[in-house]
Amino acid sequence: MQTRAMRTAARERLTAARHQLMMTQAVAALHRRAAEADHQQISRTDDRIARIRAEQPLLPAGYISESIETADKKRTAREASLRREAALAAAYEVVAAAQRLALGAARREVHPVPEHGTVLAPANPVAHAVNYTATYATSHDGPRTEHPTTLSAERVEFALSMWQKVPNARILVDASSTYTVAMPGSYIELRPVDEPAPTEGDVLHAALRAYGLTSYATWECGTTWRFVPLDITATGTEVYDGPHLIFQSYEHANHPIEAHDEPWRIDLNDADGVYVDTLYVSKTAGGIAQESADCAKFAASWIRDNAHTHLPS
Repeated sequence: MQTRAMRTAARERLTAARHQLMMTQAVAALHRRAAEADHQQISRTDDRIARIRAEQPLLPAGYISESIETADKKRTAREASLRREAALAAAYEVVAAAQRLALGAARREVHPVPEHGTVLAPANPVAHAVNYTATYATSHDGPRTEHPTTLSAERVEFALSMWQKVPNARILVDASSTYTVAMPGSYIELRPVDEPAPTEGDVLHAALRAYGLTSYATWECGTTWRFVPLDITATGTEVYDGPHLIFQSYEHANHPIEAHDEPWRIDLNDADGVYVDTLYVSKTAGGIAQESADCAKFAASWIRDNAHTHLPS
């Protein structure tokens, strides 16, 4: 049985988890908006360049070339900013996904589910999982229909709060955190979705994708890492056949996000998987999302400038 001090500590952890998630979501939203602003500015710059080219016969040649060069420089800078903001947004969204799972665990600690059987739901039903799937029918034994999309914890809590206002509706929760709403002519089952927690490698993978790079997870003898082929056009088994970059954090890349305490390191390996050189060691001061975005930026730039010297003609 939980003591008063234990319940108080659990509520404090729940509040902290909720605050942490809200902060991460807010930062991700800021970077998404910044990326959208960069994208809009790039579109306006493209329109300006097209307009200048269309007016080329009407203006001196020097003016045209100078104006296009200036616009191109602005576009290049905006593209770099767009990639950076998109990588940060993607990385923070993976961190937020892990924090949502942590919030679900904190909720279960404050509002524990029954160990056995089925009980009447509390006055304010709490969604113990991050996402739910839903099934509904006209009766308990009638044909069931799957709801087409998953429901967030917030939507489940909202639906349950609405059913609480309906006379004769029974809301039940069982040991698996499945909620059931039953009344004549209606039967709804809300089942929690078991989701694997994102890892530190998932954060890096999201940031790399924003730069147009795909990473692949692999392991050997207890060591885990992500790798990116230098030939970014490779597909299928081809991705394993050429020189590649190895990404790891002290010989691992699959630890929980909150356990990421060593910097990302990028090594260059040849086609046989033999170590060639260490290219980059990141800084961890800004947190895993910023660290992963910086790492992805370096990898994309290095591959663009150097991959051709390590690939067959």
